[in-house]
Amino acid sequence: MWTKLFLDYIINAPGDKLENMRRKNVLPFRLGCTSYVYPDDLLPNVEKLAPLFDDIEIVLFETEELSNLPDRQTISELKRISAEHGNTYTIHFPIDKRAAAADKSEREYFQQQALKIMRLTAPLEPFAYILHLEGVDKTASMAEQREWRRRAAETCGKIMASGLAESGKIALENLCYPPEWNKEIVEEFGFSYCIDVGHLWLYGQDWKGFLESHIEKARIVHLHGVSGNRDHLSIIEGDQSLLEDLIGILADRFRNVVTLEVFSREAAFGSARRIAKLCSVMAQ
Repeated sequence: MWTKLFLDYIINAPGDKLENMRRKNVLPFRLGCTSYVYPDDLLPNVEKLAPLFDDIEIVLFETEELSNLPDRQTISELKRISAEHGNTYTIHFPIDKRAAAADKSEREYFQQQALKIMRLTAPLEPFAYILHLEGVDKTASMAEQREWRRRAAETCGKIMASGLAESGKIALENLCYPPEWNKEIVEEFGFSYCIDVGHLWLYGQDWKGFLESHIEKARIVHLHGVSGNRDHLSIIEGDQSLLEDLIGILADRFRNVVTLEVFSREAAFGSARRIAKLCSVMAQ
């Protein structure tokens, strides 16, 4: 499954040559990146990244003042690029409105926003939709947790009632609250997990225990470096022993998408190089 010569090329190529790669699918899992690696719009990023990565996470936002939702022509171009290069797309729902907010109008806004995005991106046949269920704090009481789950279930029910996606393609991401709190929602609606390992590291949670217990239901793994109270850094930053343990588990047990959730050229390609080096060592 792994192409040693290509792994060696990724490891040893100068930074400016790394972006001229034209082969993918050389790791034990599918490697992805975000749609904002270069300081440019969505389409120019995807055109550069699609030949290099197996999946591209399209990060969307929509506020009263600004929106980056693609128009139909852009969707057509994204579909053409996917057909040419064989990459898939993951859609990250906007996070400017909280899906499980206590304010009903805020929840309804998110629900309408999510359905609009699902209709818009349906031609791309997304590999997954990333969902945050913000609206609860890690210090919440049992009663507050129950109320949050009720609100979360309302939003999830609206999404599934639309019939716009298979339940397993909705990947629920862990945030600052204990990741186990998502389990009831995942089981009720048949969702998958988006296991954000960077968040688990950032909040000092049991990353290894959670990953090993839930990896079979994970459709996406988010990976980014953590240093102090900062995340979404290159994976070169942070505890490398943790990273080595993580890549070992993923190489052995995971075949879906590992998304490098970073937002610069240096972080994306530096992280890809580091993963390739670790996988090359493990393959020997």
